[in-house]
Amino acid sequence: MKSKRFIKNSQRSNAMESQRLLLGAVVFGIIFLALFVGKANITGFVPAESFSQKLDIDVDVSQRFVISSEAGSLKLSSLSLSGSIYGNGLVNVYLSDGVTRWLAFSNKKKKGSSLEHITGMAVSSLDISPGEKLGRIESLPDGYVTYSGAFSNECAETCVLDPGLFSRSMLYLDVVVEPGTSLHVSELRFSTI
Repeated sequence: MKSKRFIKNSQRSNAMESQRLLLGAVVFGIIFLALFVGKANITGFVPAESFSQKLDIDVDVSQRFVISSEAGSLKLSSLSLSGSIYGNGLVNVYLSDGVTRWLAFSNKKKKGSSLEHITGMAVSSLDISPGEKLGRIESLPDGYVTYSGAFSNECAETCVLDPGLFSRSMLYLDVVVEPGTSLHVSELRFSTI
């Protein structure tokens, strides 16, 4: 009698284990299908807003521009520029907090390389006003050449900005232009947190 009860309990236990294995296989199969066959993406959420601002700034002498906002702190998380270069000299544009600077745009490229564009983000506005003349010229490193013409959404080191800039009330756009060359900035794109 004990052996019959033991056999029934054993059969019931085996049936329950088979059901658990089947359920696990079904759940695993659904997850596998959802992630790999359905090409699902798992993404995080960053609460940022992107803006585009038309500008009409011409620079033919190295100059600093002050960036501020009526809202107080800027909270910039990215910045890109569009415009044109006239002439064959070196042009570098930096975003600066007065101490550290990040390259936003440069018209130099390595000799023999194809020009690759790094695109930025895709209306609030910033106040951009001329500041002091910089009296600075930078030289082209060996092995590099400059290019002229139009550029769009360039952001070099400003595609993703240091979180320390999120609470600044004022930043600077330092434009360093080699004599005989000029820069026209037609558009500024930026994201805020």
